Amino acid sequence: MHSSRLALAVAGALGLAACNTSEIGPSGPGGDGKTAVFLTDAPFPFDLITRVDIHISEIGLSPQADTSQGPPGWITVARPDRVFNLLDLQNGTTALLGEAEVPPGQYRAVRVTFDPARSSMTDKDGGHPEINWQAKGDTPTLFGLVEEAMAIDENGEDVVIDFDVGRSFLPDGGAGFIFIPFLRAITRAGSGAIAGTLVRSDDGAPIALAAVSVHYAFDSATTVGPLVATSRADASGAFKASFLRPGRYMVVPEDLERHVEGPTRSVEVQAGETTQAGEFRF
Repeated sequence: MHSSRLALAVAGALGLAACNTSEIGPSGPGGDGKTAVFLTDAPFPFDLITRVDIHISEIGLSPQADTSQGPPGWITVARPDRVFNLLDLQNGTTALLGEAEVPPGQYRAVRVTFDPARSSMTDKDGGHPEINWQAKGDTPTLFGLVEEAMAIDENGEDVVIDFDVGRSFLPDGGAGFIFIPFLRAITRAGSGAIAGTLVRSDDGAPIALAAVSVHYAFDSATTVGPLVATSRADASGAFKASFLRPGRYMVVPEDLERHVEGPTRSVEVQAGETTQAGEFRF
C-alpha cells in the first residue's frame, strides 16, 4: 500500500521562535505526495495580550472518530517539541511543523499533546497572566473537532488544525484566564475562506481594532447560527476568516474600540476559494 508524506504546520496561531521562510505561508498543490497538516487560529481578540505561547509536543491523526473505544491507531505526524506564539500567524498564514508517512485513507480524529509548564501568556506590560490549564498530567492531550472525515490519498493532502485562541482562553473574572480548548481540523482543499473590509460609516476610516465572528447560517437569511470561527481586522480594516467548510455563513463584525456591532451579512463559501464579503460600514 502506498503511503503519503504528511507535513504538519502551524497557522494563524503558532508563532515560531526561530523559523525559515519555507516554514511560513500557505502551500499550494505540489503534487509531490506530501500531505501537509497546518495549525491555525482565529486571532485572539483581546488587545491587552501580546503573546499566547503554547509548547506543542506531538500531533497525531486517527482513522477512528471514537477515541474512547480502545486504541484508535494513532499515527504520529509531528513531534515539534517547540513553543509557538498563537498570535503571530493570522488570516490563513501557515507554518510548517514536521513530516511523517501517512497511509491513504479517511481520518476522523486529531490529537495534539502540549506542555502547560512551557506555555504562557504575555500582556502589553510584559507580565504573565495566570492560566488555569485544567490539565491532568505533564503532557495533556487535546482533541480537534473533525466535522467531516479528512480524505488523504497517495498524493498527500494539507490538513489544517484551527486553534481558536479567542474561544480557548476565557477571562476568569480577575487577571487570569481559563483554558477551554477549541480546535478543529479540516483539509485545505476541502475548505474556503471569507474576506472583507471594515470601515467607519462617518469618515470611511478603517476599523483596525475589530473582531469578526463567523456563524453558521440557518435557512433564514437574517438568523445567526452557532459560532464557527473568529477573525480580526488588520491596520487597514481588512480581515480574512480561513479554513471554513463549504456552506453558508453569517459574518458579524464588531468595533472593539467603540463597542459597536456592525451589520451582519450572509456569505456562501466554496471549497478552494476566498469569498469576498465586501465592505462593512458602521
